[in-house]
Amino acid sequence: MSYIMHDYAKQRVSPEEIVAPKSRRLRLLVLVLFALLWCGAIFSRLYSLQVADFDRWQDWALKQHFAELRLSSERGQILDRGDKLLAISVPAQSIYVRPRQVLDRHDAALKIAGVLHLPEHDVQVKLEQNKPFVWIQRQIPRALGDQVVALKIPGVGAVMEAKRVYPFNEAASTLIGKVGIDGVGLSGIESVYEGQLHGEQINTRAARDALGNFIRISNATGDFELPKGKPIRLTVDAGMQLIVDEELEAGRKAANADSALGILIDSDTGEVLAMSQAPLVNLNAGQVGDKNQLKNLMVETVFEPGSVMKPIVAAAALQEKVVRPEDIIDCERGQFSFAHHVIKDVHPSAAIPFFDVVVRSSNIGMTKVGIRLGADRLYRYLRAFGFGQSTGLGLPGESGGILRNVNTWAQVDVATHSFGQGVAVTPLQMVRAMAAIANGGRLPTLSIVDRSDDYQSHRVISEETAATVREMLYGVVEDQHGTGGKAGIEGVRIGGKTGTAQKARKDGKGYAAGSYVASFVGFADASSLGIKQSLTLMVVIDEPHAKTIYGGTLAAPVFQRIMQRTLHLVTTRNELHTPQSKKGFLEAGSKQQRITGKGLLS
Repeated sequence: MSYIMHDYAKQRVSPEEIVAPKSRRLRLLVLVLFALLWCGAIFSRLYSLQVADFDRWQDWALKQHFAELRLSSERGQILDRGDKLLAISVPAQSIYVRPRQVLDRHDAALKIAGVLHLPEHDVQVKLEQNKPFVWIQRQIPRALGDQVVALKIPGVGAVMEAKRVYPFNEAASTLIGKVGIDGVGLSGIESVYEGQLHGEQINTRAARDALGNFIRISNATGDFELPKGKPIRLTVDAGMQLIVDEELEAGRKAANADSALGILIDSDTGEVLAMSQAPLVNLNAGQVGDKNQLKNLMVETVFEPGSVMKPIVAAAALQEKVVRPEDIIDCERGQFSFAHHVIKDVHPSAAIPFFDVVVRSSNIGMTKVGIRLGADRLYRYLRAFGFGQSTGLGLPGESGGILRNVNTWAQVDVATHSFGQGVAVTPLQMVRAMAAIANGGRLPTLSIVDRSDDYQSHRVISEETAATVREMLYGVVEDQHGTGGKAGIEGVRIGGKTGTAQKARKDGKGYAAGSYVASFVGFADASSLGIKQSLTLMVVIDEPHAKTIYGGTLAAPVFQRIMQRTLHLVTTRNELHTPQSKKGFLEAGSKQQRITGKGLLS
C-alpha cells in the first residue's frame, strides 16, 4: 500500500505546471502577433516608399543628391566697327562656403584670407553666418579659385561663372555700360541689348557629393555647354574713342572743370564714332561706388547752348531769304534794347555784314535777324533741326531737351532763342544739327549699333544754304576776328562755332552765379589729305574753374587736338603716301602725342 502511494506521489503534477503551457502559448501568440504587426508596418512602409508615395520620396532623395540650377548664358561680345573687342565674357570662379560644414572656422578663415588677399575678419564673418550657403568672393581668376579648392576645407568650394571684361579698360565705359555680378546688364548698351547679349537661360541638374559640393553638371542632351548670347557690333571706332577719352580728360584737368563731354560722328551717315565723358570709370577695377558714375552724360545732360546755336538760326534765315551774307547789320556797338531787355555783345561791333555777325558771334546781330525770321519760322526750323525731341539713338535716359511751344513765347524769346538762350539741348542734338550743315543740308539719323549701311536722313536746308553757312563757320576759325582760332589745324579746313553759356539754377529760377558751359562744335574738310569722310565733333567743358570761361579758349583747343589726332589716325590706316603738302600736318600730329605709351593709335 505504501509502495503504491509513493508511486502516485511521484507522478502527481502541480497546479503551476498545469498553467505553464497556457502562459507559453499566450506569450508565443503575442510575439507572433507583434511580429505580424511589425512585418505589416514594414511592408506598409515599403509600399508607401516604393509604390504609393514613390514620386514624393524619389524627389526628396534627388534633392539631396542633385540640384536644379538655372544657368545664365555667356554674354555675347561687344565689338567696335573694326571687330575689336570692347566687352567679352571670360571664365572665372566664385568661392562659396556652407558654414555648418566648416569644422575649424578660425583656421579656415586664416587660410582663405591668405589665398584671396582678403581681411581675415571679413572671411570669418561669412563663415559664422547662420545660413546654408554664403558667397565668399565672386568671379575671381580661375588659378586663384583652384588654390582655394586645393586647401580642401570642408564646406568650401567653387563654381564656374562668366565674368565681364573690358579690354580697353575705361574707354567708352558709360556708353558700353556695366554688368551686375549675376550677369545682367545694368546700364548702357549692356542694358539696352540685354535680350540679345544675355541670350536664353537654361535649366540643368548638378550632382552633389555627401558634403553638398557640386561634382558634376550635365543636361539631358549630352555634353554640357553653357549657352552664349549674340554679339553686338557698334559703330564706335576703338582708336578714335581712346583719342577722345585722353584729350577730354586732359582738357577737363586743364580747365579744372567738373566734367568734359565729347562726341564724334560721321557727318553723312550719322554713325557715332566716339562718345566719351571725363572723368571715366574703369569697370574692370571692381564695383562702382556711386551709381551716378554710370550715367551717360552725353544723352542725359541738357544745357543752354549759347552761341553754338547761331549757325542753325543763320541757316534758317538764309534758307528763308530774309538775309544775305553781304547784308549789313547794325550791331549797335555792343548794346541794344529790345522788348524791355538789353541785349549785349562781348565784342562790340558797329555795322557789319551778316557773314561777320556769325564770325564775330554778335548777339545783337543775331537778334535782329531772328526778328526778321519771326517766332513761327524760328520755332519751325529749330524743330526741323531736331531740337526739343529725342534723337532716337536708343540709349537709356536720353533727354529731348527743352524747346517750348511757340505759343508760349514772349516777345524777348525771339531774341534769346536766336543766340542760344531760353532753349536747352543735348550734345547729341547739337552735333547732329551741325552735321547737317557739314554734309550739305541733310539731318542724319544717329546710330550707335551697326545698321549694315542702312543710313537715313532728311533734308532740312538746301545744299546752297549749307555751303554758305559752312563758309561762315570756316571764317569763325580762320578770320582774325573769329572766336574759334584755337581749333585750327594746318593743312585742313576747320569750320565750327564757339559757345559760352551761363548755367541755369537747379530750381529753374534764373542763372547760377559763376557757373558756365564752354563748348565748341565743328567739322573738318580733310580732302587735301585724301580723306573723303566728313567728321563732326562737339566738345563741352562743364563748369570750368579757370582764369577763362570761354569756349574759344577752353573747348576749341581740345577739339583741335582730338580732330588732328583722329585725322592722323585715318591717314595712317589708309596707308597714304606723304607728299610735301602733307608733311607739316603729319609732323604736327606726331607732336600732339600724349606721353601715355599709346602714341598715335593705328
